Amino acid sequence: MGLFRVVDAINFFVSPSPLIDLLFAVLVNKFDGRPTDREKLRAISLSLSLQNRDVKLTLCRGKSSSAMDTHHATLGRRTLEEIRQKRAAERLSKASSGPDLTTAALNPNDVLGMKKSESGNRISENDVSGLVSQLKDMQKKNTELGEENQRMISKLQTEEVENDMLQKRLNELEQNTIPSLRKALRDVAMEKDAAVVAREDLSAQLRTIKKRLKEAEEEQYRAEEDAAALRAELNSLQQQAMSGSVVGMISMGNSPDHIQSMEKELASLKSQLEQESLHRLQEQQRLAEEQAQTSALMSEKQELEEKLAIISKRATEEVSEKAGHKAFSVEDKERLEKQLHDMATVVERLESSRQKLLMEIDSQSSEIERLFEENSNLSSAYQEAMGVVAQWENQVKGCLKQNEELRGMLDNLRAGQASTLSLTDTEIQRGLLEVNKDAGNQSSSLVFLKGQLANEQSRAEALSAEVLQLSARLQQATQAYNGLARLYKPVLRNIENSLLKMKQDGSVNVQ
Repeated sequence: MGLFRVVDAINFFVSPSPLIDLLFAVLVNKFDGRPTDREKLRAISLSLSLQNRDVKLTLCRGKSSSAMDTHHATLGRRTLEEIRQKRAAERLSKASSGPDLTTAALNPNDVLGMKKSESGNRISENDVSGLVSQLKDMQKKNTELGEENQRMISKLQTEEVENDMLQKRLNELEQNTIPSLRKALRDVAMEKDAAVVAREDLSAQLRTIKKRLKEAEEEQYRAEEDAAALRAELNSLQQQAMSGSVVGMISMGNSPDHIQSMEKELASLKSQLEQESLHRLQEQQRLAEEQAQTSALMSEKQELEEKLAIISKRATEEVSEKAGHKAFSVEDKERLEKQLHDMATVVERLESSRQKLLMEIDSQSSEIERLFEENSNLSSAYQEAMGVVAQWENQVKGCLKQNEELRGMLDNLRAGQASTLSLTDTEIQRGLLEVNKDAGNQSSSLVFLKGQLANEQSRAEALSAEVLQLSARLQQATQAYNGLARLYKPVLRNIENSLLKMKQDGSVNVQ
């Protein structure tokens, strides 16, 4: 019964191999070394060692990674091979030396908590109970290690499940999301390139617009300067026209100079108009020559196309004729291909020259339109200048007529004053008494009439001056309006043409 108790205790015990060997030796000494018991103990020790190695391997496999599992497995296999070799060597030594066990070489101090009896070959009940208690402790540790192993295995399984889920999610992302993200990234890159190209185009258009705006501002400044000069000249003329009699005489003396300057300006405008008309005639002649040249080139092109068609037709006929009895020679084929290539290059060159001529004709037509507009502007300016000259001549004539009327009035006043003086001299004595009587009444009435006449004359002069001032302002405003219209019409036309060109360029870029 003691043997079965020990065997039952060993079934739950997992320990390193030296302790198992020591227990095996002690039990053999305890039960007199019977062969059946020895075989049973050897089988039990071998199974315990294998269980110990399996537990160690499972613990190591639960706590380590997959890379360390193979290493521990190889170590376990190596240890099992060593144990088997050791058992085989022991069997050979026991078979040669007899059934006795050589356990005397073992040091009794190596056994933990074990003490031999005085006889030296048997163990006491206390030793067995201590061994059983140690076996129970080791069993408890083994259960704790098994529980920890189960916890580690469950944790490892949960981690493997999470890893599988993460791997599955990663695969789903790689299969579904990453291609769409790559496509979106490519689309964004393409849009970025298109935006860069559009920004460069817009910057170029903005530079051209700024340049044209600067030119328009310069033209506007020049027009404002011209308008200011004309306004100053009109103000000076108005001041000369509204000055007094002496200043009127001086202006009368200076008005022929102004008329001469206006005539010179008109002559210069006429010469400029003649030059522009001559230039227009030259441009028309040049356009007619270019049109004649274009028509000649078109006729030449048609002739060459006809020749090319005839040559190609002749070549096809020759090929069809020679195909029946002999093959077409390589040299003739190369020669005809060369001729066709030359004809094609000539046709392409003529087409390019035709396109250039058409572009030149378009530019010349636009230039002719611009010259026509400038001619019309110059003619309108000439008409306006002639109207201004006629108005100034009428004003000068009116001023001369007013001066003559004033001279007549002065002569009449002087004659009246002389007649009144003679009458007063002859009738002084005659009407001395009467004058003395009616002097008060006549003097008072005469003073009143003179004051009223002076007031009416001053009022008439003020009204005439105001009328002249308003007429001068009206003339100044009309001249300024005509000048500004004449100056700003080409500027606005250029701006309109540039805007149309920009619109066409924008449509071409969009296409």
